[in-house]
Amino acid sequence: MLQLARQLRRHEKFLQLVRQTSIKQLVRQTATKRNWLKPPGHETDLRIYNCVAKRNVPFILNNQYFVTWYTCGPTVYDSCHLGHASCYVKLDILQRILRHHFNLNIVSAMNITDIDDKIIAKSESLGKDWRDVARFYEAEFWADLKNLNVLEPNVKARVTDHIPKIVNYIEGIIKKRLAYVGDDNSVYMDVRCVKDYGKLQNISLDEQNAEEQSEREFKKSPMDFALWKARETGPTFPSPWGSGRPAWHIECSALAGMIFGDNVHIHAGGIDLRFPHHENEECQSCVYHDTKQWVNYWLHTGHLSIKGETQKMSNSLKNTISVKDMLKNYSSDDFRMACALSNYRSQMEYSDELMMMAKSHLNKFKDFRTDCLAYLSGKKTATGLDDSAIFENLKFAQSHVDSSIRDDFNTNRSITTLMDQISSISRCINAQAGSEEQIQTASSLDAIAAVSNYVAFILQSFGFRFVTTEEHKANVTTEQIDLNALLEDILNTRKSIRDKAVADKNAHLFEICDDLRKCLLQNGIDIRDHSKGSSWSFTKRTIEREN
Repeated sequence: MLQLARQLRRHEKFLQLVRQTSIKQLVRQTATKRNWLKPPGHETDLRIYNCVAKRNVPFILNNQYFVTWYTCGPTVYDSCHLGHASCYVKLDILQRILRHHFNLNIVSAMNITDIDDKIIAKSESLGKDWRDVARFYEAEFWADLKNLNVLEPNVKARVTDHIPKIVNYIEGIIKKRLAYVGDDNSVYMDVRCVKDYGKLQNISLDEQNAEEQSEREFKKSPMDFALWKARETGPTFPSPWGSGRPAWHIECSALAGMIFGDNVHIHAGGIDLRFPHHENEECQSCVYHDTKQWVNYWLHTGHLSIKGETQKMSNSLKNTISVKDMLKNYSSDDFRMACALSNYRSQMEYSDELMMMAKSHLNKFKDFRTDCLAYLSGKKTATGLDDSAIFENLKFAQSHVDSSIRDDFNTNRSITTLMDQISSISRCINAQAGSEEQIQTASSLDAIAAVSNYVAFILQSFGFRFVTTEEHKANVTTEQIDLNALLEDILNTRKSIRDKAVADKNAHLFEICDDLRKCLLQNGIDIRDHSKGSSWSFTKRTIEREN
């Protein structure tokens, strides 16, 4: 018996060595396979970084009527933090650029992972039903995106609403004999049978997460990943292999396939999702759809970390800042500007210094817009303006911004170009005139209007709220303005003018007081003068506005 046991141990060591050798060979082989397949269709002038090709590649439209875009959504077990927010804001900027700058019809979808071990653990700690926990944080997530001015996707897909479709998807892969049921009744992808596994990123055994390592004894290869996780306790769903829950990677493949079919034009998410999540999605989707390339373009946003920290912001590290807390000190436009200055693939270090720099850039654009409106309405004069020079600079800016955007969405360079464009014009508008003749000869209304329109167009295509009048007005509410205090200040100022008119017997000042009273009456506010002051009340508009 002892000799037999020794032989079995030697045999097991030999099999383990063979497995490890084959895995190393697999890693070595896939590391050299970076076969991005150029999709058929209309080639644009836009070039996008491709992680498979490891370079910028041409953006090709395989459907001239619309572009399909799938974004990995959140696992709703906690509040959205700035790490999540930076990803979704950056992706929103890219989508808006494609819509506004390139006039493309983006059809977007996003999943919501509403069943997961983290959600179950959170529900147990709170003593609440897991469904209530998931719905609460999902609602909070959409509210945060709205507050950040991120457009919602056209299609939202919760995992628990489509469990049968996910089960059918797994069955389809098993039928192709590229997935198997393990000894633990979970279903695993047989990675060794997939020739081009690892095309999104060079992979190694060290990149397996803890959960995959714990499942190692049930799998044919350590690289195999779960499609279905057998579970006997907690929330479970029926399947041909017994009760359990869908694994993380299969959710996105099944839902994206349900919405878009056997090809997705753009698939987006944070850089941390490239492996293993997106790698495994591409693997199982290519197998299911019998295709060599499921996604044409993978877009990955850079990490966000707090300045001075080496690790990214994440709930597990407890180094997060919530969207709500950020918005107490800064606006959504401030954060969007910080993201635009970072560029979408770059790592972003969050700090008050970054946000103040972003706010400074934003304020310069706001001041420029105000200066232009004042100049175009005749409330401001300018010196040193030259129509030909302004139009020449505008031509350069349009060309440079356009080439920057077409170079993998270089928003940082675009913002810098716009800043250079507005600075010289702002100086001229705010300069003190040296003589009346300078004022009269400095009219460049058409040129200033053209620059103002172009700057507004680009900023609007990046999704800044302040650009449009309607959005700007929507940000100012009666909750933010104390109407009583405002009118009291107006009445006190008017009283000072009236007292001066009485003391000096100044008819002109009396006229100013009457004009102010008529102006307020036109807006439904009736002022009545008394011996010791004035009072006001709301009334119907009795004086028609002049045309």
